[in-house]
Amino acid sequence: MTDTTGYTRMRAGEYYACPDWHLIDMQMKARAKLDVFNATPGSAIEERAAMLRDQLGSFGKSFVVSPVTWEYGKHIHLGDAVFINFDCIFLDGADVRIGDGTAVAPRVQFLTAGHPVDADERVTRDPATGARTGAFGVNKPITIGKDCWIGAGSIILGGVTIGDGTTIGAGSVVTRDIPGGVLAAGNPCRVIRSASRREEAANAA
Repeated sequence: MTDTTGYTRMRAGEYYACPDWHLIDMQMKARAKLDVFNATPGSAIEERAAMLRDQLGSFGKSFVVSPVTWEYGKHIHLGDAVFINFDCIFLDGADVRIGDGTAVAPRVQFLTAGHPVDADERVTRDPATGARTGAFGVNKPITIGKDCWIGAGSIILGGVTIGDGTTIGAGSVVTRDIPGGVLAAGNPCRVIRSASRREEAANAA
């Protein structure tokens, strides 16, 4: 009988042991479908949309450019008019939700997966021999609001929420929540100013 407790723990945001062969099997099956999607020409819009509806948790009237990489696919939720540019990566052990109208530039990474910082808590060992067997993992969800723009090469870490209408500058590493309606950038990402030209002009007057 297949041991599915690792998946249950992962989805609950609890520590789970890695490698987990049930999770690896799920990832391999998802990858087989993903490879077909990535090999399908971008001009085959309806065919690709049908594949995305099958592979993702939910998919609105959006557009995903190949190549794209994900672990499971079924934990990714894209609203309407979302644009995902090429070479984006989704480690989607936890949910990744992207709201309507959000644009994601090339090579953005959505990384719900992480590990305990303390090596004593992270490393797993065989209880009988003490030999290293792997590590504990933990996944936290990512939520991106509506009408955001995520700049090229940005990294969004697990547990982060980005509010509606926010722009994240290229190359940012987002380690904590970012409110709506702002321009934020840097490593670690921080709020720089309002994203609204009208509000900036009013503040300068």
